[in-house]
Amino acid sequence: MKSRLLLHICCAPDEAFVIQSLQAAFELSCWFCNPNIQPENEYRKRLEEASRVAACYAVPFNAEPYNPESWHGATAGYHHTPEGGERCFHCFLLRFRSTAHYCKKIEWPAFTSVMSISPHKRIEMLDKAGTIAAREYNVEYKPFNFKKNDGFKKSIILSNELGLYRQDYCGCILSRKERDNRKSRIT
Repeated sequence: MKSRLLLHICCAPDEAFVIQSLQAAFELSCWFCNPNIQPENEYRKRLEEASRVAACYAVPFNAEPYNPESWHGATAGYHHTPEGGERCFHCFLLRFRSTAHYCKKIEWPAFTSVMSISPHKRIEMLDKAGTIAAREYNVEYKPFNFKKNDGFKKSIILSNELGLYRQDYCGCILSRKERDNRKSRIT
C-alpha cells in the first residue's frame, strides 16, 4: 500500500509536474490554499486550472475558501520586504499551517508543497515553514526539491502540452507590483 501524501498546490503547472513525479510512489490528494493570490479573478483562474489538473490525473482536490484578509494579517509588517524575503516566509507559514491542519483533519500522515519547483522559492525557507507547521499539527512535512534534474523546465514543457495557464507573478499584490515594475523598466 502506498503512503498517503497531501500536496499543497499553488498553481496548475507546478501541480501537474509534481503529481506525475510522485503518483507512482504515493497516494496523493491536493489542497489548494492560497489567500495570497490577488485579485480574486486571478485566484479563481488558478483554482479552476488546479482543479482541472487534479481531475486529469484522478487525484482528489479540495480548496480552502478564499480569504485574502488572512494573508494581509499574516504578512502585516513585512510588506516592505522583497519577494523571497520575510513576507514570503510568513506567507508560506500561513499556507502550510492550513495544509497541516487539513492533513490532520483528513487523518493523513504527511504533506509537502509543489512550490519547491519554482526557481523563485528558497528551499530552506519552504522547509522551515513546512517543518514548523507540521510540528504544530503533529503531522510530517516531507521536503522535496522538485527543481532538481531540470524540474522547472520539465514543468514548463508539461504545462504547454496540457495547455495550462502559467502566471507571471507569485500571486500576491506585492509580487504583482514588482513584476509590473520589472516590465516597465524593460519597455
